[in-house]
Amino acid sequence: MPEHRLVEARREELSSRDADEAVAFVTQMYSDNALRFWDAPPTSRVRTTATVWGEVIATEIRSSIGYSCHIAPINDHVYFERSLRGRARLRGGGHDFQQHRRDLVMFPFGVPIIAECDSHDVNLLHVPYSMITDLAALSGVGPDELRFTSLEPRDARSERFWGRLFDLTHHELTAQDSPVLTELVVQNLTRTLAAAALAVFPNTTMDQHLQPGPGAVQPTAVQRAVDYIHAHPARPLTVAELATHAGTGVRALQNAFRASHDMTPLEYLRRVRLNRAREDLAAAEPSDGFSVAIVAARWGFSHPGRFAQLYKEAFGHSPKHDLRR
Repeated sequence: MPEHRLVEARREELSSRDADEAVAFVTQMYSDNALRFWDAPPTSRVRTTATVWGEVIATEIRSSIGYSCHIAPINDHVYFERSLRGRARLRGGGHDFQQHRRDLVMFPFGVPIIAECDSHDVNLLHVPYSMITDLAALSGVGPDELRFTSLEPRDARSERFWGRLFDLTHHELTAQDSPVLTELVVQNLTRTLAAAALAVFPNTTMDQHLQPGPGAVQPTAVQRAVDYIHAHPARPLTVAELATHAGTGVRALQNAFRASHDMTPLEYLRRVRLNRAREDLAAAEPSDGFSVAIVAARWGFSHPGRFAQLYKEAFGHSPKHDLRR
């Protein structure tokens, strides 16, 4: 249980005029990022500070050198950013966002990102994705169903609220002599930030609040969703898409699925995919060149380890067992 005792953070800093040194530092901190600085005059400088509180990281970047950065898919943290000076462009996952001074933005999640920055000063907060999905689950949206649909706050009032909360959180987490940052305070401060992100940035939990009520769903509507899943199991289906095809609301469809199948629509989709994967593994010939990873990817499972775990839970043995039969 979190305690009322002051905790110390790990602090990593760099201040340099050497672009190669800055690249080495960023590579050490974020190993999956490819960073390239543009040509700059001798007076240019890069200063980066990362303050690490367990899984929560508060970062400051001050650069008078322009640079581009190819960021590998972020699957464990959500990055939130406040631009302080200069300009930046973020591209990834179908988003293309031009960022200016004082703009607030979240990074696309789970996709490669290209960031191009021109003399850019920014503050960033990295919040564990698991913290956000745990809170989303309280709204009835599971980890597989959670999607952020915009990089920006949903309206001006939400943006002002988020800006105040972001600035307070970042300031306190980067302070070197805070008298109040106990383990309990750090945990609840970042938990508040995660909860606010779900209220500020458009995402699938908002569907729960926008639906007028669960309503009554005819069995034929559920069957339409079931038929659609069986017809398109390899597609990246969402509950919203299934609800539209079924002719009902998201929350209503979820409730109806639980009543009729004792699982959510996306859990049903996952089971269908597992069954299709099992059929492929059982039918594979040595000459086919199939592997567990290939079959998993075919049916929408991007992480072979997670696929193997789900497969064993469903069928009582590993996927390799069926591939070798």
